[in-house]
Amino acid sequence: VAALTPCVLAGPDSVAQYLEPGSMEFDLVVFDEASQVTVSNAVGAMGRGRSIVVVGDSRQMPPTSFFSRGAAVDEVDDRGTSGEGEFVPEDLESILEECVSSGLRPVSLSWHYRSEDESLIAFSNEHYYEDRLSSFPAPGGRAVSLGVTWRKVEGGQFLTGAERTNPKEADAIVAEIRERLRDPVERGRSVGVVALNLQQADLIRDRLEAAAAEDVELARRLEDESESGIFIKNLENVQGDERDVIMISVTYAPNPGGSMRMQFGPLGQAGGERRWNVLVTRAKQEVVVFSSIEPEDIKLERVSATAKGVHHMRSYLELARDGVERARERALRPMEAADLHRKSIADALRGEGLLVQESVGLSSFKIDLAIGHPEEPDRWLAAVLLDGPGYQVRATVRDRDALPRQVLGALMRWPTVMRVWLPEWLAEPAKVTADLVRALDDARVHARASKEKADLVHMIVSAQDGDWRSTAPLPEEIPRPGTTGGAAAAWVQNALQEREAVRC
Repeated sequence: VAALTPCVLAGPDSVAQYLEPGSMEFDLVVFDEASQVTVSNAVGAMGRGRSIVVVGDSRQMPPTSFFSRGAAVDEVDDRGTSGEGEFVPEDLESILEECVSSGLRPVSLSWHYRSEDESLIAFSNEHYYEDRLSSFPAPGGRAVSLGVTWRKVEGGQFLTGAERTNPKEADAIVAEIRERLRDPVERGRSVGVVALNLQQADLIRDRLEAAAAEDVELARRLEDESESGIFIKNLENVQGDERDVIMISVTYAPNPGGSMRMQFGPLGQAGGERRWNVLVTRAKQEVVVFSSIEPEDIKLERVSATAKGVHHMRSYLELARDGVERARERALRPMEAADLHRKSIADALRGEGLLVQESVGLSSFKIDLAIGHPEEPDRWLAAVLLDGPGYQVRATVRDRDALPRQVLGALMRWPTVMRVWLPEWLAEPAKVTADLVRALDDARVHARASKEKADLVHMIVSAQDGDWRSTAPLPEEIPRPGTTGGAAAAWVQNALQEREAVRC
């Protein structure tokens, strides 16, 4: 790569506009987010390269034209027309679609490790990616909520006409954000808000800005243009964004007269399912769905069979309300050949009084054994990976060995990740069992020490006034669980003294 010169980072429009034809040529031209690049915009950059790589997701939104004849983008019903019968918006062909239809050889990425809870990607994996994505289970026990959360907004109504808003959902989202910003743990997470039409997004923004007049932290987060800030967007312009927490305003509901039309904007058009896929894959930790309706209020018999976006919307609302237990149960059915290696280790660990679950995960990647302790049943403390059938089907050393251990430990926060080889188990099963039990004990001690450290941070942040934050560094050593005093106690005392000095 270092030999490829010159190197330019620019949008395709800029390349065509500023680089004179023949003035600069490239060995390689790479298009990122290619599903958003039209063919006409791509041609200028392609003509300046000897070879191209086109990177994108054909299951997400294509380029969109908004130059329809006066109809608003969110005023589209399930037949693909506005109230006046005009077709909006118009999806354009992307360079990614052109490459796919031209028969160029595709290379698909199969590992997904942005989501810190598998349920965040499970819906899209099933409905859009043919269950080809391999995701990673989380150990549980986090201080914050992970996955998909349901918030039913009682009495929410969709105001028709020029307003096209749901004020009660907007108020519920504002209240949720303000409450989270007051919580010492939750305030550290980034937040994005997505409404299903532009008017609802504007209403939420207006009400958040009004609340910010008396909420310093909310005002700061709204003004922050980094990823720590709060964004408020509608369905059409959220692609490419991500936050720890995404709050979705379903928006649509019965009108004040009590009737509900089966009109859901661009979701009702052909290709609306790609918009839904974009929406539900923006969160790294949690999706919170604010809905004034139950999933059954979406009458699919009144919706066109081609309106897959509406069908998927209803299915996702069911998942949010009912949980992913059904998907989890389906995923936990044996999907590989019998693994006696795994079963014998599991039985040995259960004989030691430990909690053990086999084949944990919602995708093709499974943790062979998740181990916990009866005194801490709310989280797993160790992930054990084996060289069984699941190991053998992964094609590369990186996929078999390096990536799973790296992601499970660093991103998914498993306290310990261990590998047990079949020859090792066959040769010395007692030693392997003892090693696993000892590693679990060490993980328990480490987890309890980490929790004590987090509790100390929570104590200080909870005591803060206004924007005060302790600048006292955390102690390098935390007392072992069950002990008091030492560096941690001194740190608490220093931080409280600092707080009093600031107040004075």
